[in-house]
Amino acid sequence: MSNWFDLYRSIKERYGDEPEHKLIEYIDFIEKGKILDLGVGCGRNSLFLSELGFDVEAIDISDKNISNYLAKAKTLNLDVKASVIDIRDFDIVENEYSLIIVSWVLNFFKKDEIDLIISKIKKGLKPNGVVYFAAFSILDDYYIKNLDKSCDEKNTLYLQEHNCYRYYYTDSDEVLELFKDLETISLNTGMILDIDKEIGNHYHHIIEYLGRK
Repeated sequence: MSNWFDLYRSIKERYGDEPEHKLIEYIDFIEKGKILDLGVGCGRNSLFLSELGFDVEAIDISDKNISNYLAKAKTLNLDVKASVIDIRDFDIVENEYSLIIVSWVLNFFKKDEIDLIISKIKKGLKPNGVVYFAAFSILDDYYIKNLDKSCDEKNTLYLQEHNCYRYYYTDSDEVLELFKDLETISLNTGMILDIDKEIGNHYHHIIEYLGRK
């Protein structure tokens, strides 16, 4: 590859999956070393970073996601580590990672569980290590349209059909408070259109954060 943009484009063409643009924009802030992707999903971030030479470790609660991710990595001749495990049960090694990604994952827990996961993430970062966090806020379409599912926890829906909670962040100040002991590199909020043939197109209100230890 002549540059990272060619690499990014080639991965998108092969799999239709785009890495988070903020990770690309701030790639020079991330020291070469170990990366942890919490909730790897389709692997769009981890595959991209692995091809750039990072040592990537990924976890996901879905065995299907992990199987698909490992299959993609094998096709690309990438050496990655991946495990099927609940984030809440995963022990993050302290001072181990140059980058920890927690992208569109920390809405799907109760607030006290989120606080514990965030604490483990911060401990897991090496000095100068970076965290990428992305989540939905209370301005999100789904939250607003499902307020009848609100429970006794602030900004939280209880989805009885799935027996699970879904937490929504108040605003960017709440996220900054979560990571107040880190240096803020980037903080963005905004609406994005989610094109979904099954449930219909809808908007998400997002908060994106990059911080350095």
